[in-house]
Amino acid sequence: MEEKKAMIAKIIEIEWDMFQHVQNIGGRASCQDDRETFEIMRLSQYENWTDAMLRLYLEHLLRSQQDGRNLIAEKYGRMMEFTEPQYYKEEIEPKIPALSETARRLIEEIVQILIPWEIDFCRKYPKLGRAGRPILSTGDASGFTSMETYARGELATYPEQLLQEYFDYLQELREDGKSISVLDREIMTKLYGYATIQDAENSL
Repeated sequence: MEEKKAMIAKIIEIEWDMFQHVQNIGGRASCQDDRETFEIMRLSQYENWTDAMLRLYLEHLLRSQQDGRNLIAEKYGRMMEFTEPQYYKEEIEPKIPALSETARRLIEEIVQILIPWEIDFCRKYPKLGRAGRPILSTGDASGFTSMETYARGELATYPEQLLQEYFDYLQELREDGKSISVLDREIMTKLYGYATIQDAENSL
């Protein structure tokens, strides 16, 4: 347990540092000054990861740091493949590593698991659902990056081995009748001071 906490803390520390060096087209974003929210969002995700997944990602972050890669900047850049395809093709794609066919396949398979879970969560907790991102990439036009596009961008920064581990993990959750959308929100709502997801829903 202590090892897991230490890995998560190190991951978030590196990610926060990378986040501080993201150059936005419109200048520095307000969320880059909100460390508390950043930590809650990232902690909500990583608390549900396996030790093996965390280890793979931490190793990848450390290697990327040494190589001068900013994975957070790459994540936002990769999202533009779907939100600003022409700009992505001309300005982003030549500067980032190409994805293998295996990685692309795994990303697609993972996204197809995540979307139904998110839809189901929003049906059960509509107020919380409305407070979050649009689910499908068709919602990108509303001015917010959708959960689907965000997931694709983030997954594209993961090494192939982590993508496989993540896919296997999600399949196990699905077989057990669990949902990562619910598991992540259980952590998140507790970090915001609520006893349950339903309590958070009722507060809105």
